[in-house]
Amino acid sequence: MGNDKKYKLIVSNVPVYTNLEVTLKSRTTNEEAGKEVAGMIDNKNLVQGYDWKIEGCSEGGIHDFNDQLRADILERLEQEEPEDSVFWNGLRARFELNVAHVVVKTNLEVQLKAKSRKEAIKEVGVMGNGHNLFEGYDWIIEGCTEGGINDFSADLQNEIIERIVQEQNIADSIEEISNS
Repeated sequence: MGNDKKYKLIVSNVPVYTNLEVTLKSRTTNEEAGKEVAGMIDNKNLVQGYDWKIEGCSEGGIHDFNDQLRADILERLEQEEPEDSVFWNGLRARFELNVAHVVVKTNLEVQLKAKSRKEAIKEVGVMGNGHNLFEGYDWIIEGCTEGGINDFSADLQNEIIERIVQEQNIADSIEEISNS
């Protein structure tokens, strides 16, 4: 029974190109939602009263909503008409603001092939040495139902490898996947 466990590796605080979404306060019309977004841009107030999330993530996924991220979001929003980024979410009867292709610091996870903790540690060690790190593995943003990664570039792969190699105790980055 001990050989049927599954494990995942979590790599923390990695800068990833992804899409963000936030539920707006406006509930009436697309025009009102557009005005709300224009006000957010004018006031440079993106955080107060808003719960930003990585698209497809129920828990948010954003580790550091810092000045650089605010500036990147504002820059992206200023490139378009506010209404172009506003969408009606019929399931929640709300408007959402979507911002595409922004660098966000978040955790990434990947399910390992190992069936025991000892095998998982060995597998990650091999991965950290640059062997087979990405081939046959499905990397996603931690806790997200969808992948969420817009660009799995060589730079991102190198960042992941660097973080794995720098990890003092790789066993701390490996978690058992619950069956629930």
